Amino acid sequence: MASVTRTVRFSEKEADLIDKFLEKNPFLDFSTLARLAVSHFIENPELRILPIETKTKSRGKTRVVRVSHGS
Repeated sequence: MASVTRTVRFSEKEADLIDKFLEKNPFLDFSTLARLAVSHFIENPELRILPIETKTKSRGKTRVVRVSHGS
């Protein structure tokens, strides 16, 4: 099976969080974590989106958006 390399850019804060997570979970390496995260998102493409703060009653509620690609 052929393998393909992809690149992802992280901020220093994101990279630090990833490193800390991997230190606490030594059975995972970065490549495995990334593949699991992408696979999970592809199988369950759900995003939680918070609205910009406004002075309405819906302030602070979480909206769930399901991404679907119709054919």
